[in-house]
Formats: sequence, C-alpha cells, structure tokens
Amino acid sequence: MMTEWMQRPVVALLMLAAGMAFIPLNDALFKLMSARLPLAEITFVRGLMTMVILAVVSNGFRAMSSLSAAEFWQFFARGLCLVVAMVLFFVALGSLPLPTCVAIFFISPLLITLLSVPFLGERIGIHRSLSVLAGMGGVLLIIKPGTDAFQPETLLVFGAALSYALFQIWTRRLKSVGNLEAMVTVQHVAYVAAATPALIYNFLAPLPPSGSATLDFMLRAPTMPGLIDWLFIAACAVMVLFLSWVSSNAYRAVEASFIAPFEYAAIPFAVIWGILIWQDWPDMLAWAGMGLILVGGLYTVYRERQQNTTVMSDTPMPASTAAAHPPEQDMPGHDASGDDSGQDQPR
Repeated sequence: MMTEWMQRPVVALLMLAAGMAFIPLNDALFKLMSARLPLAEITFVRGLMTMVILAVVSNGFRAMSSLSAAEFWQFFARGLCLVVAMVLFFVALGSLPLPTCVAIFFISPLLITLLSVPFLGERIGIHRSLSVLAGMGGVLLIIKPGTDAFQPETLLVFGAALSYALFQIWTRRLKSVGNLEAMVTVQHVAYVAAATPALIYNFLAPLPPSGSATLDFMLRAPTMPGLIDWLFIAACAVMVLFLSWVSSNAYRAVEASFIAPFEYAAIPFAVIWGILIWQDWPDMLAWAGMGLILVGGLYTVYRERQQNTTVMSDTPMPASTAAAHPPEQDMPGHDASGDDSGQDQPR
C-alpha cells in the first residue's frame, strides 16, 4: 500500500527525478536490442516480467480485481496513451540518436503544463510560462525545422510527447479512483494487451530485411532472445516498473504543472548513455537546446523556492480520500499556479 510518506511532495518529486535519471538506460537497452528483436516482442516479454514482479512484491492484481468495470477501463485507456507514446518514441529511436530523442521528448513538460490549464483548471504564472517557452525554444534548436538537418522522425517523437502529456493529465484526473497499485498494474496489462496482436502479426507476416532500422524494428520476425537480451529485458522491466510507480505517485500527489521540471533529469543521463554506448556527441545547437530546456525547468524550481511556496498542503491527504477534493482544491489557501502571495494575478 502507498504510505503517506510517499505522498509527501518532496519525497514524490525526488523519487520521480531518480526514475527519470535512469529511464534513458531503458531506452538505450531497447535501441541495442532493436538490431535483433522486434519492438512487439521486447514489449510483450518485458510486460510479462513486470506483471510477475507485481504479483510477487505488491497487491497490484488484488487491487485491480477490486476495480469496477468503469474504473478498470479508465485505467486501461490511460495505459494505452503510454503505449502509444512508447511505440512512437522507440520507432523514432531506431533512426535517431538517443540524446536527440530524449531531448525532443521533453517538449512533454511544456504540453503537460499547457494542458493542465483546460483539463485540470490549474493556473500558470508569467515566470512559469517563460520557463516553458525557453524549453520550447530549446526543442526547436534540436529539431532544426526548415533546415537540411531536419529529420521527419523527430515528428514521431513530438507525437510521443503529446501522448505522454495526455497520459499524465489523465493520471491527475484519476487520482481519486482506485489506488496506485491498481493503476500501475493495469498500465502493464495494457502493455501486454497492445503488444500481443502486434507480436502475432510479426509471426504471421514478418517483413524481410528492408534496410530501414525503423521498419525492421517494427515488423521483423520474432526470434528467441539470447542471454544478453534476457538480461536487458529484465533490467528494462525493473526500471520501467520503478518509473511507473514513482511517476504515478507524483502525478497523483503533486500539481501537474509543477512536476514537469523534475522530469528534465533524463536529459543529461541520455547524453551520457549516448556517448558511452554509441559515441553520439550532440552538436553545438543540440547542446544549446538542451541547455535551454534545463534552464527553463530549473528556473521554475528556483522561482518556487524564492516565493517560499508549498506544492501542497502541509498534511497531504491520502489518494483514497481525495475524492472529496477537486483538483483546484488540492492546495488549500493557494491558487493552482503555486503562488502563495494571496494575489489572484499571475506572478
């Protein structure tokens, strides 16, 4: 069961940052396996492993069985948003360097912040708006639209970012439904459910080698994984399960538009793994873009600290009791922008 300790804002955000720091390694392992195994096979096997782990270390399946049909399908639809994000991201990763994919993907915090206004009723002040615009400028420097360096696969990463943003907004909307264990378990059921028909298609109608890393990763025939593949998939299962847990916990416990900057921890680690494994050194524009993205996120954190605001009330309420409080009431005495000044206008 999720404890009140895990729902404390500082704990939730630090755990999220840790998960985001290691998730690029999951991406790197997928890219390494993309030369041998199809995406559907990796996803299917990883999904089975995560469900075994959940069955052993948590009450996830018991919690899932206690959901009503409507609650289950809401969680399942939420999980499919992440499946779409994963597929688009890894399809692009077959052709793009890891640091490029991860950096472009970090348009998602901007999208989360923007979508939190119409979907969650949150408000963002002028300083937070400027910080996410800086992040957007950084993404444009990396994508290089309108130049010869532009690659169409970058648009797939943008689609992945949009689907991920919707996934996290949905997480926030469902904070009073079920519990964290049920949410995480259904998410991994969605992985397996989506991968199964794709894997069957790969068996029945595999694509001969095409010379395209992206198409081959999607449509090649399944093969028996080697020992190193089994180890990679097991490591991916542990990492993605940890990220699923800490991410769901954070988005249930903390205002969505405040969380976004903490996800930027993935960017420097993506660069590190890209350099260590493939010697993929970003060019100067990419470095500048990553710098803008990081500065935008860190400036948001700095402003919150300067304003001496709190992310939530001093006594966070358990998710099981949050049903009586709509999103705009998550922070008693504060507006949804996180401003503690008592004034209505954005800061």
